[in-house]
Amino acid sequence: MKNKSSRPAIADTDANIADYDTIFVSFPIRWYVAPTIINTFLEAYDFSGKTIVLFATSGGSGMGNSAKQLRPSVSDSAVIKDGKRFSAKASVSELKKWVGSLGQERSV
Repeated sequence: MKNKSSRPAIADTDANIADYDTIFVSFPIRWYVAPTIINTFLEAYDFSGKTIVLFATSGGSGMGNSAKQLRPSVSDSAVIKDGKRFSAKASVSELKKWVGSLGQERSV
């Protein structure tokens, strides 16, 4: 069972988040949840007013409640877009099509 309070350290906390309005966050998903290091990343920066777009890779698990589980790790003014799971064999055209559709996706 995953320890939800575990927060592994991240090596680099110097990303210049302030320069971006939209940040894509990707991770391998297992058992329908993001690894806790993603919480650590989100908690290390100020995402106020930013849009965070999640996407993941997995052999079978879907996104589950990843967006809702990551929500407490950012400020209330941050928007987390519902994510999408891709297989390891996702094509460039599939990724481009998804990015093009983001204006129609709902947020949590």
